Amino acid sequence: MGTDLMLIRHGEIGDKYRGAFVGKMDIPLSPEGRRQAERLRTFLRPQPRPAVLSSPLQRCLETARIAVEPFGFPVEVEEDLREIDFGLWEGLSFEEIAAASADAVEGWAGFDRNFTFPEGERIGGFLDRIARIGGRLAALDAGGAVVFTHGGVIRALICHFLKLSPRNYLLFEVRFASATTIRLFERGGILTGLNIMSGVEREEIWPVSSS
Repeated sequence: MGTDLMLIRHGEIGDKYRGAFVGKMDIPLSPEGRRQAERLRTFLRPQPRPAVLSSPLQRCLETARIAVEPFGFPVEVEEDLREIDFGLWEGLSFEEIAAASADAVEGWAGFDRNFTFPEGERIGGFLDRIARIGGRLAALDAGGAVVFTHGGVIRALICHFLKLSPRNYLLFEVRFASATTIRLFERGGILTGLNIMSGVEREEIWPVSSS
């Protein structure tokens, strides 16, 4: 039958950070981000009762708590769901990074496991976290899970469950306050929805009909 996962990216964090790389920076939702979180309630309902997990960063926790508040679902914080740490590149645009560190950008673009962001996280360490949380999600029962996290984490989890090279992560655009759905089976996963926005009835998107 499979296990259904819904991976939700946090809501918007404001125009100040538009186009910037935001990883470990702990930024709250903007007013629009909070409104987006409220609209995410259309994806949820009291039954079946899923596990609800969230990154520890406040933009995800706030999104999760607003979205699940009417249903009383407990939210479990999972450290492995935090975004990659961009180190000294936090808050910069790609153009700013490329102008200052053109050679380093090549290693980043190739998603080399040995590449480390300046004073930040090694890509291999990030992928190890993805493998850990992926294993935990795959072990859940048929009730599935709703996971509130970051764009980079969602892209990496898609590659993990679909058994794609991590270098393919840039092939997937993940929008703010959107849902990505994956159905897990014993030998891998099927991507059943990408960038699903609120306003679509949950029954239409998750769980996915087997017919």
